[in-house]
Amino acid sequence: MLVVPGFVNAHSHSPDNLVRGTGDNLPLELWSLSSSAGRENRSLREVYLSVLLGAIEMMRNGTTTVLDHVRISPDINADALDAVASAWLDSGMRATIAPIVSDRAVVDTMPFEARDFDGVDQSDFGTRLPLPATEQIAIVEDFYERWHGRGNGRIRVAIGPSAPQRCSDKLLVQAADFSLRKNALLHMHVLETDVQRHMGDKLYRTGTISHLADLGLLSSRTHLVHCIWVNESEIETIARHDACIVHNPVSNARLGSGYCKLPAMLDRGVRVALGTDSTCCNDGSSMLETMKWTAILHNLASTDPSHWIGPDRALAMGTAGGADAIGLGDNIGRIAKGLSADLTLYRLASPSFVPLREPVRQLVLSETGMSHGLTLCHGRVLARDGRATVIDERAVWQEAEDLAARRKRDNASVYESANKLERPIMRMRARLIGGCACH
Repeated sequence: MLVVPGFVNAHSHSPDNLVRGTGDNLPLELWSLSSSAGRENRSLREVYLSVLLGAIEMMRNGTTTVLDHVRISPDINADALDAVASAWLDSGMRATIAPIVSDRAVVDTMPFEARDFDGVDQSDFGTRLPLPATEQIAIVEDFYERWHGRGNGRIRVAIGPSAPQRCSDKLLVQAADFSLRKNALLHMHVLETDVQRHMGDKLYRTGTISHLADLGLLSSRTHLVHCIWVNESEIETIARHDACIVHNPVSNARLGSGYCKLPAMLDRGVRVALGTDSTCCNDGSSMLETMKWTAILHNLASTDPSHWIGPDRALAMGTAGGADAIGLGDNIGRIAKGLSADLTLYRLASPSFVPLREPVRQLVLSETGMSHGLTLCHGRVLARDGRATVIDERAVWQEAEDLAARRKRDNASVYESANKLERPIMRMRARLIGGCACH
C-alpha cells in the first residue's frame, strides 16, 4: 500500500450536506439564496445527521481532519452547536468547529441601490436582523469552554465571522479579541466575488484587507477563505501579517467566482491550506479532487511551467499546510516518529498506481478514492476499503433522505421569501459587473 498523511480539509460547511444537489448553476450571491433557505429551522437531529453525511464522504476519501465553518440558521444557539460537536466527536475525525457569526441583514451585505428593489417587496428573509454581536460572541465563548479539547484533543473550537461585509466592525473586533484571548483560529470568507470587492470598496475607505489589518484581525491565527479579488499590495499585507489563505478551487470555479492568485501568494511566502467548501457549491467533499484542481488549474494562467503549482505542492498544502494552518502541525500532517497516526493507505494494485512511477503525481492526478484501503485517525480505523467503519452509512443515508425531504417541504415559505431577492441581486450584478438582469 501507499501510505500518506491524512488529508486536512481546512474549509467546509456541514449544514449544507443535507441540501446537497440543490445548488443551481448560479453565481454565489444567487446560489446562496437557495442554500440559506434550506438550512433554516433545523431540528437538532438534522444538524447532527448533516455532520455525519460529510464525515462519511471525507473519511472514505482519506480526510482525517476538517474545519467546519458552521452557520446555524436563523440564529446561532448552544443546542445546535452541541449537536454539531457531538456528531464530530462520534465520527472519530478531528474537527475544528468555527461557529459563524454575523450581525448584518442580508440586504445590507451587498452593494444594492434603491432602484434595484423597484417593484420588489423586500422579504423578511432579507431584512431580518441577527442576534446582537455581544450575544453571539457569548454563545461562542460558552461553546468553547464546554467543547474545546474534548475527545483527547480531537475537538477544537474557533470563531468564524461570516465575512467582513456581513459583520459590523464591533462584531469583527470582538471576534478578534476572542481569538487573541483563547489563542483560537479566526476563520472567515474574504473577497470571494467581484460583488464583494465592490461592497468592500463601498464600506471601507482603504479596502477590505487594509480595513481588517487596521481593526487588528490579521495575524497568524487568521484564515482568509477564498481571497480571490485581491491585488498585489493586499497580498503583501496578508504575507506581512502571516495570515493564512484557504484555497477552494472547485467551488471557486463552480460558482464562477474567479481565480485565486495562488502562485503570487506562494511566491510571497503566504501560508496556504486547502478546502472543499460546501457540498452544495462543490457537489462533493473530496480532498483528492481539491488537490488535483489545485495542482493543475493555475496552469491556465501562465504558459511558464515554473509558475505552475504541480502535484507535490498541492499534496503538501492538503496535508502539512492544512495541519500548520489549524495549529496542529506538530501532531499531524506528516509521517514521522512521535506524530499521531492520522494516515490514509491506498492499494497499489489498482488502476491509479499501475505501473507505479511517481507515487505523489499518481496519487494527486489519478486517484479518485477507488484504491482506498484504510483511513486512520489517532490510530483508529475510520474507514476500510472505501466504507466507513465507525458510522452506519446506510442508516445515516436513509434517515438523511427522509429528513431532507421533510425540510424541503417545511421550508417552502422560507424558499419563497428568499427568492424575492433574486431580481434585486440580478439588477445589482448587471449594474456593477455587466450581463443581463434576467438570468
